[in-house]
Amino acid sequence: MTGALSGGRTARLAVVAVVACVAGLLPGSGSAARDQREAGLRVTYDCGLPTGTRQVEVAFDATFPTRGAVGKPIRPTAVRVRVGLVRTVVDELLPGGARSVGGTAAVATTVAQGRERARAEWAELASPDVRLPARGTVEVGFSGDVPDVTVGAEGDVTFRVGRLDLALAPGPGDTGTQPDPTARLSCAPARGADTLLATVPVGAGSAGPTAPGTGSTEPDGDTSNGTPDDGAPDSGARDDRRSDTPQGIDTGPRPAATTDKCPLEPPKGELDPKRLPSPPPGAEISELEPTSMCAVPVGFATLRKLKSSAIVNDPRGSGGGVRAGRPGLMHLAMRLREVRAPDYVEYDHLGLMQLPDAEGTFLTFGFQPTTAKVRFEPGPATIVNVIRPGKPPVTRVGYRQHLRLYDVRVNGVPLDVGPRCRTSRPVDTVLTGNYPVSEGGLLRGELDIPALAGCGTGGEDLDVLLSGAVSGPGNALKIRQGRVCGAGSPCKVPELPAL
Repeated sequence: MTGALSGGRTARLAVVAVVACVAGLLPGSGSAARDQREAGLRVTYDCGLPTGTRQVEVAFDATFPTRGAVGKPIRPTAVRVRVGLVRTVVDELLPGGARSVGGTAAVATTVAQGRERARAEWAELASPDVRLPARGTVEVGFSGDVPDVTVGAEGDVTFRVGRLDLALAPGPGDTGTQPDPTARLSCAPARGADTLLATVPVGAGSAGPTAPGTGSTEPDGDTSNGTPDDGAPDSGARDDRRSDTPQGIDTGPRPAATTDKCPLEPPKGELDPKRLPSPPPGAEISELEPTSMCAVPVGFATLRKLKSSAIVNDPRGSGGGVRAGRPGLMHLAMRLREVRAPDYVEYDHLGLMQLPDAEGTFLTFGFQPTTAKVRFEPGPATIVNVIRPGKPPVTRVGYRQHLRLYDVRVNGVPLDVGPRCRTSRPVDTVLTGNYPVSEGGLLRGELDIPALAGCGTGGEDLDVLLSGAVSGPGNALKIRQGRVCGAGSPCKVPELPAL
């Protein structure tokens, strides 16, 4: 098959073919992530309680396109609403003895462009159960998917937060005899509060990056604190719109990406004792019966030698293999172990990556199309989540896996790298982030890619050339773990993090 190519040229082609695959990557461009900017806002809300109105501090975080185009969806992603509740408010809302709180949130968001207004309901934002402190404030974080927005004209589009509705419930086992312990709380921005979360400039065609605005700048004549304008739209401002673009502002639903269902039984395996932190003095350690749950990890990895990045577990589900068309799952044995001490709680979980095979297409020498695939051979991951009062939670994910290269083709012609072309030792991966595992969040780490071995057939040894192209330390990983889903259910696919 390879007789028409010289040995040196064959080796060089194989080097290029493996470049984006060997780190366990799916092919893709990082440009979409670079065209996203994060927006943040803190707003004081007035909330109605049975005993009167109380003020609550709410933080909003989301990622927006840096620029939009007429007739193209503007997609807010990584939406998170963090509500600070003092313990006295929680005690007034929930039954006595509640030890944790979770629930859902809905935000009435006003989208405006010139005199046009539309309501975008950011509903079904969910929070995992959060342990309640004995006193002080608990922060409950809600996240989820929100609708796309499409506009029919050029000009700045503003996103302004408004009414906030909360449905709060105690954790399992805290409900007592109440048939429905859910407490509903309706809140509105305090008078004079700045509610502008982001501004996205929209042009006539596809666009590149400019930063979304945040702060107190008012959209044209809008002082409504998130309430849509009841006046008639400015029809004269839309004379130049084409018939195939929306009239005004469309806040249509966004289709959700799907995964396979989470398996009913938790994965088998043991925690790696070398990855577990030393317990505090006097800690109580409990071995528990784990629960089967799943999450979806997506993100980017950067190959330092090549100064390039590629997508890990593409959320568009473009990988090959048995899970073609769907992103892969991280299967979890949740709460396999628990460590408790004063001001210290540690939950230890076991995870097994089920990522699809990666497949990439490249141009070698600037013109020669080359494809290659990589298969993952992972071991179990040890996931440690440490929670201390007054400090952000810390999650650390550690695991090892071999990466196997196969099915290399140069201009459609197979290039035989053999059946044993893989990393000479497992790739040791450690990722850390500040979030509870059940809620999901951002992980960062670096890969030290070992040398490859067993590559080549017919007396042709490609190990040294392949290793020289990709092996070495300092290869950055940035992964967003989605919220966990239960056994028998598909998981929500998170958005890619900013590159």
